[in-house]
Amino acid sequence: MSTEVQVALYDLSMGMARNLSAQFLGPAHAVDMIPHTAILAFGQEYFFGQGIEWCSPMEFRQSRGIHPVEVKTLGRTARSRQEFEDWCRAQAVNGRFGMQSYDFFHNNCNNFTETAAREGLGVNQGVDPWILELPQKFLQSPMGMIVRPMLESMQMNNAPTNVPSHHFASEPAAASSAPAPSAAAASNPWANISASTPPVKHSTPDAPKTNLLEKQTALLSTDSNVVKVCIDRLKPEPEQTELLSKLADTNASWTQEQISAVHQYLRTVIESAQNVPFALMLLRLVVLRQPADKATATSEESTQSGQLVASLIIEEKLSSLANRSMAWCVLSNAVGSAQPPNWKDVEGHTLIQVIEKALSDCDPSKDGASSPTHASLRQSAAAFLYNSSIYLTVASDESGDMSDCMMSILLGCLEHIHEQKDATTIQRMYMAVGQLLKSKEFGETAVELVKDLGLLDGEIATGKGHKEVEGLAREVAALLE
Repeated sequence: MSTEVQVALYDLSMGMARNLSAQFLGPAHAVDMIPHTAILAFGQEYFFGQGIEWCSPMEFRQSRGIHPVEVKTLGRTARSRQEFEDWCRAQAVNGRFGMQSYDFFHNNCNNFTETAAREGLGVNQGVDPWILELPQKFLQSPMGMIVRPMLESMQMNNAPTNVPSHHFASEPAAASSAPAPSAAAASNPWANISASTPPVKHSTPDAPKTNLLEKQTALLSTDSNVVKVCIDRLKPEPEQTELLSKLADTNASWTQEQISAVHQYLRTVIESAQNVPFALMLLRLVVLRQPADKATATSEESTQSGQLVASLIIEEKLSSLANRSMAWCVLSNAVGSAQPPNWKDVEGHTLIQVIEKALSDCDPSKDGASSPTHASLRQSAAAFLYNSSIYLTVASDESGDMSDCMMSILLGCLEHIHEQKDATTIQRMYMAVGQLLKSKEFGETAVELVKDLGLLDGEIATGKGHKEVEGLAREVAALLE
């Protein structure tokens, strides 16, 4: 007895990819969609993100609010459901498609679908070649990295790989619904931004249910595939080239002296106003690097680099919105890193000024705000606001008082959520607000402040009409009750 095997194809960009990619990458590198694929067999939909997951196609589509643009029959398999799901579990155990093995460009949902079809189910067809070749098409364009944070956030925000389904490859088939661990965040920086899903029962019945908020981690951009392209454009001296090349290896060992040297070189490039976007692309990686000897770690260089990039934003020295988006990516990584800048000791531009600029860049009422470049800018600035909310929460004292920075993020995000149309920006703003509201030190103060200022909105729990953020919206609304 054999079973039909199909592949479901989804466009996660909702039609945006065609215009966005042509504008930034040129016609030669333009793409029609951001594809996500899944295997349909045995009445189930199998997909890969934070490990291999499966559930019924109807449950899959209703909980994610997306529907396939095409369903294609690949053939028939003689293998049983048990055999295939055993194969899936084996891939999780050996790390091929495990919790930490997701890579947007090299080991994504489409690579899993291809492998599952041919190896796991033994059919002769797999994913269409253009889907598998798409990541390399981006990498062939030097400017591809400019839009990579936005494209990756589309994949992570809208793909059904972050929402808990009924089965995980690392668990028995009878496993109950539970959130996937956030271990994939190291290689998949936006993996913890979840789509809409019903809240899981909380251990304390009377406490607000914040399961989605609790599993969020800092939004970090860690891709290093463009390092060589950037080095080729910067043309540094051999010694500097050797150090910069290490950024391509996430497992490379660093000394504090090497990290400092790279910071200093890239700041010099940025200050010269030449090849700024390529220097920013590398700087977003440097701020995440830590010396092998943790005892020698210092935030001095990160603070200086952060101050320089902040000045570019505050003083309007960046010539394009794409460069400004990348600058926010640098600051977002810096604030979300293990060794964030010591803003309290920085002279000149303070953190509150940077936060106010981020809120300004999130303003959807500006001229041209509906363009893809403005949408990308708002998303990048919102990521900085969320990471800053984490940084401020961790760095706060136990007095219960809110700093000006905290209040600016809280009130600014609540104000702009009313006007936003972009789901990714809305989602990140909800995350920032939720991070502050759930704080044990000053959460009650934050809630009272929102109520006193009359910022409660009857639509706050609806996600502003975006199904993918309804789960977070409900949790924020619960904290404000």
